[in-house]
Amino acid sequence: MSHGSNSLNNESGTGLYGKVIAFLRKFYADLRRNIVVFLLCLIVVTGSFLGYNIKKSNSYSASFTIVYEELVRKVYGDRLEKLNNLLQNNTVKAQVLLNVKKPVIESVNEITATNILGEDLSTDMNTDKIPFIVTMNLNDTSYMAELQDAIVAYLETGNSYLISKRKLRREEIDNELEFITEQLALMDTFKRKNNVGSSRASSDQSAADNSAGGGAVYQLSYELYKRKQELLKKKEMPLNLYVIDDAIVPVKNSKSYLLVTILGLFTGFIVYLAIAYLVLPVVRYKGD
Repeated sequence: MSHGSNSLNNESGTGLYGKVIAFLRKFYADLRRNIVVFLLCLIVVTGSFLGYNIKKSNSYSASFTIVYEELVRKVYGDRLEKLNNLLQNNTVKAQVLLNVKKPVIESVNEITATNILGEDLSTDMNTDKIPFIVTMNLNDTSYMAELQDAIVAYLETGNSYLISKRKLRREEIDNELEFITEQLALMDTFKRKNNVGSSRASSDQSAADNSAGGGAVYQLSYELYKRKQELLKKKEMPLNLYVIDDAIVPVKNSKSYLLVTILGLFTGFIVYLAIAYLVLPVVRYKGD
C-alpha cells in the first residue's frame, strides 16, 4: 500500500505541478542569493521613473493648428526642427530668431510639428495644403500666446526669401487695391452720368437701355467692392500662415504617480531577471 502511495507521489512530482514547484523553489533560492541585486533593480528603476515624472510634473504641452498658402509642409517641418535644435543647444540664437525676451525663451523646452496624422512634419513630402500642428513643451504657460505668435512670425518671415515673398505679396495687394479704387471712381462717374441721362431720356426705349447698362455697372461695382474688402483684410493678417486653432488649453505632461510606481516596479523586476539569468551566469562562469 505504501509502495503504491509513493509511486503516486513520484508521478505527481514529475507532473506539471511538480515542475512548477521545482521552478519556484529554484527562483526563490536565486532570489535569496541575489537579494541585493533584486532590491537595487527595484529601487533604481522605480526611482528613475518617479524622478522623471516629477520633472515632467512642472511641464505642459500646448498645440496649435496652422493652415498655409506658400511652400510645403516639409519646409516648415525642417525650419521648426532647426529651431528646436537651437533651443537645446543655443538658446541665445533661438531667442534672436523668435525675437522674444529671455524669460519667454526660457519657458519653452521643446517645439515639434506633425501633420494631422501625427507624423513628423520634416518627413512629410506631400504637396497638398492640409493644415499641420505645432506642439510646444513649456514649463511656464504664462508666455504661451506670445510664443505661438513668435513661432508663426518665424515661419512666415524667418529668412530673406520669405521676407521678399511677403513684400512682393503686399505690393501685389497694394497694386490691385489701387486699380480697384480707380475703377470704382470711374464707375461712380459713369453712374452719375447714367442717372442724369436717364432723367433726360425722351423715350421709353432709351430709358430701358440706360437702365440695363447701369445695372451691369452696379453689379460690377459691387463685385469690385467685395474684392477690395477682402484685400484690405489680407493686409491686416499674415499672408502665408493662419492659426485656426490656438494653443489655449495646456496639458500636464506628468502621469499618475501610482501608475508610474507600478510600472517602475515591473520594469525593475524585468531588469533583475535579465541580470540574474543572463548577466550573472556569464560573470560567474568559470569553464570546465
